[in-house]
Amino acid sequence: MEDKLITILQLSLFETLCVTGSLILVGIVLGIIENRANFYTQRVLGIKGVLATALIGTPVHELGHLLMCYLFRHKVGKFKLVDLKARDGVLGYVNHEWNKKSLYQNIGNFFIGMGPIFSGTAALILGMYIFLPDSTATFSSYMTFNPGMSEPYLFTKIFTLIVELFESIFSVQNLTSIRFWIYFAFAIGISSHIALSLEDLKGAGRGLVTIFFFIMLVNVGALVLNVDISGFFRNILVVNVYLLAFPMISIVFSLIRLALSFSAYLLIKYV
Repeated sequence: MEDKLITILQLSLFETLCVTGSLILVGIVLGIIENRANFYTQRVLGIKGVLATALIGTPVHELGHLLMCYLFRHKVGKFKLVDLKARDGVLGYVNHEWNKKSLYQNIGNFFIGMGPIFSGTAALILGMYIFLPDSTATFSSYMTFNPGMSEPYLFTKIFTLIVELFESIFSVQNLTSIRFWIYFAFAIGISSHIALSLEDLKGAGRGLVTIFFFIMLVNVGALVLNVDISGFFRNILVVNVYLLAFPMISIVFSLIRLALSFSAYLLIKYV
């Protein structure tokens, strides 16, 4: 009995990562990049350097939380999409309440916490569609998704997409176009504020715990009924690996911002 319990716990942990792992990975990577970029930006321009991007990035960040609140039927209280004069340093917020007895609403905490990744990525892709339609075609070619493809093939395809996307965005034709530079400023502003705050992570953590226990109950039920559901979660893992390609545009522009801020920091420090 003890062996079965340990197996269920291990399986439930793996399946939880199948469902949520890609979002968690993207959130961690964006957080690391943004923290370093903000460090260099403030050393060069002070807090005004961060506020300059907040006018675009913070509303998109908070909209991610807000829309997820409505999707998961949370009661939205006071919210502010952006406040550049906030004395406590909180540039935006969304206050919400939920029914602690509702499984759906408790699971929603995870997706509400991760909301800025959805809204930021969607805004970057929409902006690309408006200002750089030729680059959007790169995504269209990627949409030929085969659920049966192996994970290594998916990772290879994601890497290829990133390279092709970077080449199409920073083509010679785009670099000489005013539309590119408008999009570039827009993208830098958004990517500067996609990363999750400590409060975002706490909220997402509450939902993650609920997801884990729900999956564990499903596994217990599957064991009792002698039903094999491992294939279902493997398919979810494949889909999540596939979906990793879309937040990569956020990571690319976050890295560009990091490179620019670091270069400016070195220039001021050593020149």
